[in-house]
Amino acid sequence: MIDSGELELEPAIAGHFYRIPRFSARIVGIWPEMRRGSGPWYTHLLFVFAFLVVLVGAVGEVSYGCVDLDDLVVALEAFCPGTTKAVCVLKLWVFFRSSRQWAVLIQRLQSMLWAARREEGQRMLVALATTASRLSLLLLSSGTATNTAFNLQPLIMGLYRWLFELPGQIELPFNIILPAFAIQPSLFPVTYVLLTASGACTVFAFSFVDGFFLCSCLYICGVFRLLQQDIRRIFADLHGDSVDVFTEAMNAEVRQKLAHIVERHNAIIDLCTDLTRQFTVIVLMHFLSAAFVLCSTILDIMLNTSSLSGLTYICYSIAALTQLFLYCFGGNHVSESSGAVADVLYDIEWYKCDARTRKMILMILRRSQRAKTIAVPFFTPSLAAFGSILSTTGSYITLLKTFL
Repeated sequence: MIDSGELELEPAIAGHFYRIPRFSARIVGIWPEMRRGSGPWYTHLLFVFAFLVVLVGAVGEVSYGCVDLDDLVVALEAFCPGTTKAVCVLKLWVFFRSSRQWAVLIQRLQSMLWAARREEGQRMLVALATTASRLSLLLLSSGTATNTAFNLQPLIMGLYRWLFELPGQIELPFNIILPAFAIQPSLFPVTYVLLTASGACTVFAFSFVDGFFLCSCLYICGVFRLLQQDIRRIFADLHGDSVDVFTEAMNAEVRQKLAHIVERHNAIIDLCTDLTRQFTVIVLMHFLSAAFVLCSTILDIMLNTSSLSGLTYICYSIAALTQLFLYCFGGNHVSESSGAVADVLYDIEWYKCDARTRKMILMILRRSQRAKTIAVPFFTPSLAAFGSILSTTGSYITLLKTFL
């Protein structure tokens, strides 16, 4: 029997669960499934196409930058999107290779969120999910704007030259090394469309992976907060305000409920550990490349004489900053919410419990004081790390300006 404080139907969080990442993943055919091939027949075709066009873009653009190092502006214009695509290739491969493990992780997280049937808890989860969806949508929008700017710039410049009868021809949207036949006049439109698709697939790929990380972190933050609510409710339901010391029956009730809290707490910590293990390579590579990408985009803005190019790289900078912020914002929420469990335990009426119950509370408290983080080698995603990377980017720009 469900009481009036609980929801009777599917929980409210169901309509918000991985909304934006799921949409982006469907576009590139890589939403994790328990059994491969259980999705629509065209899913694998979408993934193969997306993976190949992003891979070709990454290799061609990075190669172009290496060949044209004498011209720093041209090299940076190739390295910026090329580096982003190279990291996206890695992200796509990690998700494809471990699709079943990702699906199991989603299922475990879903069961924790669906178990919260009280309206208060669902409102809190929906608020967190809405924040995750809005930030994921911001990333998708800024990435789409960047890709659109890259693809429209050559067309606008070509139209301008045609209107004023200036020499020149339409260029490709990205500085890239391709086989000679691919840029022949007869195949040029096809090549242009495929490079446009390469940029679009890159946007949907990082929108999925980075949005997935953010949503997972905020959902984990939510289940930590649900745990805090339930700990408070254990003591609130006892109505122990009128007594100085809990009775034996009250202590037994507290221990019984705390045993369930311990199981849930351990399950959430195990989920964090598994999420960290799955994301280790992705987060590490993203953080290693973040300062370089930000530095390159800002230098492109400073060195470019074309207003269209400047606008393109302003959009690029916004997208790159949003990507980095999503990782740091999500990691920061997990760390703070896991540590807040200890604060809640300290604030409850533990001093009214007997020694056996106090030991149980102390056990949970000690474990909660070691805040759970999404830590990878050399980096721990947090707002402090976000500020540190921005500071490092500024130092790189100052150093490079001395050589220009």
